[in-house]
Amino acid sequence: MCTACDETYKIFTIELVTKDPVSTNMELFKEIAHRLFQNKVISNININNNKVYHVDGKQIFGFDIHLGNPKNPLTVTLANVEKALEGLGDQFDDYSEMQIKLS
Repeated sequence: MCTACDETYKIFTIELVTKDPVSTNMELFKEIAHRLFQNKVISNININNNKVYHVDGKQIFGFDIHLGNPKNPLTVTLANVEKALEGLGDQFDDYSEMQIKLS
């Protein structure tokens, strides 16, 4: 959790298995933001700490999302984020096996 400008953000780490090397994907980030706003989970989002690494022969693209909702901070939960992003990997051909963790 971090605090900035009188707002508390919860930090989540998202990891996806990728077919090709990726360092950033604006379409993926736009879709994540869209789903979180659409499901009224957040009012603010920051994405950073992009990283690519290999685990057990799989290429992983990971990044952190800082999520905030000053009007209703109780909506920013792991369960709500998982529900909003359910099926996201299916929408993009290059991604699979999404994992979301509260940092």
